[in-house]
Amino acid sequence: MTDPLNDAVRKIKIQQKPKASPVQSPAPPPQPKPFYDDEPWPELPKDNEKPPKAPFPLMALPKPMQAYCKAVSTAMQTPVEFAALGVLGAIACAIGASTKIEIKPGWQEFAVLWLALCARPGTAKTPALNACFKPIRGIQKELNLKHSQAMSAYKDKMAKAKKDPTVEIPVKPLAEFLLLGDITQEALVRTLAESPRGGAILSDELTGWIGGHDKYTGKGNDRQAYLSLWSSLPLSVHRKLDGVVSVNLPVLSVVGGLTPSSLPKLYGGQEDGFLSRFLIACPEERQGVYTKEGISEVQALDYCAYIRKLWELEPEHRDETGFTPRTVILSEDAETLFMPFYTEMQASLVGDALPGILRGSFCKAPSQVARVALILHWGRQVSGEEDDPYRLSADCMDAAILIIRFFLSHLRSMESLFHAGATKAGELRVKVIEWLKKYSSNSKYKGLPASWHDIRHNVRRIITNHDGKVDDHALTQCLDGLQTTCHIRQVCPEDKYGNKLKPLVYINPSLSQISQ
Repeated sequence: MTDPLNDAVRKIKIQQKPKASPVQSPAPPPQPKPFYDDEPWPELPKDNEKPPKAPFPLMALPKPMQAYCKAVSTAMQTPVEFAALGVLGAIACAIGASTKIEIKPGWQEFAVLWLALCARPGTAKTPALNACFKPIRGIQKELNLKHSQAMSAYKDKMAKAKKDPTVEIPVKPLAEFLLLGDITQEALVRTLAESPRGGAILSDELTGWIGGHDKYTGKGNDRQAYLSLWSSLPLSVHRKLDGVVSVNLPVLSVVGGLTPSSLPKLYGGQEDGFLSRFLIACPEERQGVYTKEGISEVQALDYCAYIRKLWELEPEHRDETGFTPRTVILSEDAETLFMPFYTEMQASLVGDALPGILRGSFCKAPSQVARVALILHWGRQVSGEEDDPYRLSADCMDAAILIIRFFLSHLRSMESLFHAGATKAGELRVKVIEWLKKYSSNSKYKGLPASWHDIRHNVRRIITNHDGKVDDHALTQCLDGLQTTCHIRQVCPEDKYGNKLKPLVYINPSLSQISQ
């Protein structure tokens, strides 16, 4: 017999018993924290979004240069940048070692410019450059004729000296050059030693000039010699017959054209500062139309006379040992403009915001400003736009900064072209970026790093040599380059013994939105 009291208590307990909660799915595992999550990734340019190219500041040039650039551009239906680069190179060649600029004690620059005009074939870049260097060719022709006449007189005197011992043996005349072409390092040093004013190399295709480095000697030091030449450092070569030939103040500009597909050859995959010495312009193409306008005889004669006046600029002192250049110093107003630009360029080198391939160019930008300012200074002196020949005005400094900003903007817009697939290294880079974009766009791997071995497997074809061996070093260099440009970040884990393993590759989230 049941107890009514126990039954009542039992019912109350059942009513008070908490109901079982519905079955819940297990909580999702925590997402792994991306590497460097506390350090923001820089934004990369999106597809077809390139940094804008600044137009060339034509008004920054001396007035005679402006007029001639417009005439060449109209006559040849080319962008005005073609003629602007040619004119700057011609003036640098004409001035040579006759003058220098002193930024501050211990920091001096010469009128040395390495200018590269980047445009597709058939855009008339070579005719435009040749039109600007026509006065230089005319001066060189006169120098050749003068040397030919001197050599004839030398041979006559030598013939007399051989017959008559009392006749003094004459000194062999030296051949002076302003314009050079394909030349070996040994011949270049000898030529510059005989031409203390310096000159320029004018090349239709700069990649041909670069490919000619070490062509004859095979010793592999021509590129290094040109690196020193840009800074006008003393050079010397040892010759079996003449002993040591040296030049204490080599001043040599380089001007030429190249195509966008050959930009990787200019870079060469080497962070040796060769690329950063060039001022490169890649202007937008212009659709030409036939015009009856040409470069008039008056315009050509005026330009030739203008360049000749610059070539006739005398140094401070000249003797058998060489030149003592005139020195131009900065005015207070010019220094006031130069200091913030210098600070700005130095600030751009801090952190990873600036791609590694551009760092050298931004580092050398203040020196390039000083060189262009020196050229503009004497250009305006000759045209009567400046009064003080030994003090740089603020106008010249401001104009030089505008011109260098123009070149820097073009360099930024071309950054991806230096890595293009024209070379094996460029092809590898394109393939790696392509695979990384696919990997990062897969939701399965979102936030997770890619393994070095997975990347290696997918690009194995490109990095396999003719002997069948896989070039892991090429892949390592490629990934290091992508890390420099902020596309990826690498971290090397350790095994339980503390040994470094192959890196894990963390991918910039904006990589899936960019072009290669």
